[in-house]
Amino acid sequence: MKKVKLTYFILLFSICGFSQNGTPETAFWRLANVDGEVSLGNFYWNQQITRDFFKEELESSFFTGSLFLNTKSYFWHPNFLELDLDVGYSPETGQRLSLVTPDRNEVNTLKKVNARALLFQHNAFNVKAFLNFNENYNNRENLTNLKSDFKNWGTVLNYTNKYLPFTVSYQSGVGEQLELQTNRSYTTEHTNLEGSASKSFGANDRHQFRYSYSKYLYENSFLDPNQENYIVKNDINSWTLNSYVFLDAKKNYSINSLVSNENQQGNFNYKRFQVSENLFFKLPSHFNWANNYSYFDVQGDLQQSKQHNIISTLSHQLYESLNTSISYEYNDVSNTQYSELINRAIFDVKYTKKIPLKGRLTLSYRFVNNNQDRKSEDTFLNIQNEEYTLTDGQIILLNTQNVDIASVIVKDATGSIIYQLNVDYILIDRNEYLEIQRVPGGQISNNETVFIDYTAIQPKSYQFTALTNYFTSTISFWNSAIQFYYNTSKQDYVNPVNIDYLTLNYFNQKVYGSRFKFKFVSGGIEYDDYKSTIIPYKLTRYYLVLQGNLRKKLFFTVNGTVRDYQMIVEEGMKQKYYNISGNVFYNFNTKTRLFLEASYLKQEGEGIDLDLTTARAEFSTRFRQLFFSVGVELYKNIFYNENIDFKKLTIRIARKF
Repeated sequence: MKKVKLTYFILLFSICGFSQNGTPETAFWRLANVDGEVSLGNFYWNQQITRDFFKEELESSFFTGSLFLNTKSYFWHPNFLELDLDVGYSPETGQRLSLVTPDRNEVNTLKKVNARALLFQHNAFNVKAFLNFNENYNNRENLTNLKSDFKNWGTVLNYTNKYLPFTVSYQSGVGEQLELQTNRSYTTEHTNLEGSASKSFGANDRHQFRYSYSKYLYENSFLDPNQENYIVKNDINSWTLNSYVFLDAKKNYSINSLVSNENQQGNFNYKRFQVSENLFFKLPSHFNWANNYSYFDVQGDLQQSKQHNIISTLSHQLYESLNTSISYEYNDVSNTQYSELINRAIFDVKYTKKIPLKGRLTLSYRFVNNNQDRKSEDTFLNIQNEEYTLTDGQIILLNTQNVDIASVIVKDATGSIIYQLNVDYILIDRNEYLEIQRVPGGQISNNETVFIDYTAIQPKSYQFTALTNYFTSTISFWNSAIQFYYNTSKQDYVNPVNIDYLTLNYFNQKVYGSRFKFKFVSGGIEYDDYKSTIIPYKLTRYYLVLQGNLRKKLFFTVNGTVRDYQMIVEEGMKQKYYNISGNVFYNFNTKTRLFLEASYLKQEGEGIDLDLTTARAEFSTRFRQLFFSVGVELYKNIFYNENIDFKKLTIRIARKF
């Protein structure tokens, strides 16, 4: 009897939670919505591959078919238990097509089953569970064909209330990925358990606690199975406590506290404890005073480091035109292999002024006095988890010089994925430094953050004071329709001590540029002359953007960028990057349209040679629920000694329901 009463209570609770939106009909099970698509198509493609003295031509023509179905249903009531199901099967998009053609523009899903269950979704207490199975063929950056098989499942429990709202989630999954050209294969397994809770004791405070446990396994068949990191396993436990408190009723004074701890165990052992305190005071006469204290305790397999960092900044705003600030930073690092003390003083001033022709003049100046004193007994320095963001067209140097190139290990944020030299990234000698660049089509995407371990030879002790001046100026007219700017910076050193094995970066940089924006056209040109003792260069950059529409029928976007590096390190060395892309939509009416898309990417220089052209056109129309499309795709890629020339014609008819 008690079980029956409990069942009625749960059902009544779910209905009441949904009553504000109206009460749908109740039923043991009801199918609320069904939609989907069934299609037939024909593909013809031709591909020619030239590699050194090898030449191959492939072509094929065949029919395809697919069925996709989406359903939404519920048990008893939508707020009690709702089920969403998304399934798809495309048997003829198959393996042969994806193995031998670039497939540059679409993800062809062969099999998928995605299910989601929502329990009490409109109540304060609700639960969501999901299960996904996907097998597909796609590509990475139009360069690398992939066959992927992923499975993941999990649940999220959420309870919203005014006392202690919290969320608990669990997710687990496995994945297999094969690079079809290189035969590199990867197996990944991950498990994540995470919980968070928030609490406020009044109107002037809020606090949040988060705990996470993650387990990663990564297997790379491209590596030598005898290597220790052929299979990488890492377990990560972490927690974070974040508190924000206003110290007065007007909220002029505040303190923000962050305490976090991360413990990673496995192939790469790593511990990190952090405390950060931020104090902010809004003072009279338009003064602000910001203060920060941070403490870091980092332990790795090879070293331990403790760091104290203090930053204090006093700023002042005079009307809207003049902003000034002065900062002082104290940084004390105690490492297993060295100790380092940094004192840095910074002065900033920025002035803005309205001028005729709806213009504005902006001037800014910064002066930095940086004193660094390092003491060390070892000549070999082991660096772990140094963070970098790899961006195409930008020169990224490792922070430390005299690096042993054989010791470099590049990883993802979890430390589980180990990227491959000359496949995912390249290293280039730049005087006493190493430059790192990602390889297009590899596992590292553009603008991705990586973590690097390496060993470097360092002098036992050194000391210097670096004086750096920065000046920027911008003048604009007609509400920034036209802008001209000039930036200059210079760095010098005072009283350097024991720098025989240390290359200091004396630099003098001048940047000239202009940019414009007029209706649908914008662009600019910039010249950067960077004289440096480490990696001097001269860079000319051009860019143009066309974006707009004509009578709401024709929509277009064209982007073009050229980066021309001259005299990198020494005369005669060059790197050039060309990137042009665009697309055009033309709507004949609400049912018929034409889509054109094209891109050109070219890179010239040491280790980056690439010439890639892609183009695609598609005409589509519909009659009631029947959809027709005809498409043409062109692809031409020259990458090192490989030349691929690909053409494809597609005809497709689909019935949506």
